[in-house]
Amino acid sequence: MITAIANQKGGVAKTTSTIALGGLLSEGNSCLLIDLDPQGNLTTGVGITLADDQPTVYDVLTKRAHVKEVIVSTSFGFSVLPANEILAQAEKDLANHDDRFLLLRDILKSLRSTFDHILIDCPPSMGLLTANALCAANTLVIPVQCQFFAVKGLEGLLKTIDTVKKRLNPHLQVLGVLPTMAEPNTLMTQDVLKTLRSELNGIRVFNPVPKSVKFPESNYAGAPINRYANEWRLVQPYRDVARELMILQEG
Repeated sequence: MITAIANQKGGVAKTTSTIALGGLLSEGNSCLLIDLDPQGNLTTGVGITLADDQPTVYDVLTKRAHVKEVIVSTSFGFSVLPANEILAQAEKDLANHDDRFLLLRDILKSLRSTFDHILIDCPPSMGLLTANALCAANTLVIPVQCQFFAVKGLEGLLKTIDTVKKRLNPHLQVLGVLPTMAEPNTLMTQDVLKTLRSELNGIRVFNPVPKSVKFPESNYAGAPINRYANEWRLVQPYRDVARELMILQEG
């Protein structure tokens, strides 16, 4: 099961969500997290410090290294395909490649028997890296911050997903939208949730993840939220998503 966590808007908790889901899925499954964002926040957010000459996902995409040589194990039960700022060069280096949208898909074929779940943390754009994630994935989770402009940006993302399904990956399905940074007692959050549930015909809207300082603290500590602060209200929305992914994987 390969899952992309994507939204072209930044600051919607894509990385936090990927780490949280990885922490939960790895409780009973083999799990790989792929950092496909040149900011490298997932890599640092699970406590990985890369050496200057350490290969990354960039070296895998450009065929400078084999994927199994680059994967890093963690103490949380999941493994990581790390990234750093050099990954930004990939958009340019791979632009003229004949199969530029399918590179990641082909690379991950060798890992399907190794991992039950592969989670891809996408960059905040709809460029070549995100396109590779969408072409490689079976399913997609879309984190959406509970703010007005975050909801407005969904229309463009859904159009891109439709294009990918028609041209490159007909098997891609949207598992659902995950509202994040919710403040349940505010009108803004209530309106956003109402809008999502009424306008996203046929797309599941998961229970919202509440806003909490524990999430940035867990990233700073380099640990998934279920290890850092196993509070029901923070973890349960992610556990709901993880359960749906496990159902799909088992089916």
